[in-house]
Amino acid sequence: MVACLLALTAGSEPSASVAAASSVSVSGALEHSITSATEAGSARITVQFFSGSTTGSVVQDSSLNSGEQTVSIGKALASTVLVGGVAYISGNGKGMTSYFRLPSAVVPTLSGRWISVKPSNSVFQSVTANLALSSALADVTPSGALVPGKRLKVDGQWVKSISGAAPGGTGRMTLFVTADPRSLPVEAVESGGTGASARGEIVRFTRWGELLHIATPSRAVPISAIDAVSSASG
Repeated sequence: MVACLLALTAGSEPSASVAAASSVSVSGALEHSITSATEAGSARITVQFFSGSTTGSVVQDSSLNSGEQTVSIGKALASTVLVGGVAYISGNGKGMTSYFRLPSAVVPTLSGRWISVKPSNSVFQSVTANLALSSALADVTPSGALVPGKRLKVDGQWVKSISGAAPGGTGRMTLFVTADPRSLPVEAVESGGTGASARGEIVRFTRWGELLHIATPSRAVPISAIDAVSSASG
């Protein structure tokens, strides 16, 4: 599916003058789409991804300053909530050790419970990455030499596409946006690498502008307490 969608955006090379004008036009279209998405304020985001033989999925609801996310990678389940400027993480034993990198010694007592992470903690940025809407949008914004694609249907609706380098410059990103004045993101497809190092993801956006009700998890254990126990036992 990744190859198929990317093929739909490919075309012959334009002349230098046409390419320059097109670049300005498509850059403006991309900026307009991201601005419209930010103004919408919230969205449901689902992700299917693979890296080599590893596959996984993500389901999250994101607003400008909050969000909640559940990640599934093999037998690992991990959940993150961002609300009130504080992050909360939880998961099964595999999720705690392989996804959140928590010491295995804490799993018997904390598996399934919530752990709070304040912005002052060193892992706050990593556990909240791509959870708020702005960072989720940055993760699907192509850059470099942008190429507009033909009008087509994705998930049953007419869209137009914008392709460029994936964030980090290590692959190709194609963003599909609605073919209407708002140009809201519908789907993003990323691919990179070859053979055993091949990786890719398909990101879908729905429920734009819906009001989110994200509750603060109760009886959360501060991650600082876990760090203290780990240091003492070490």
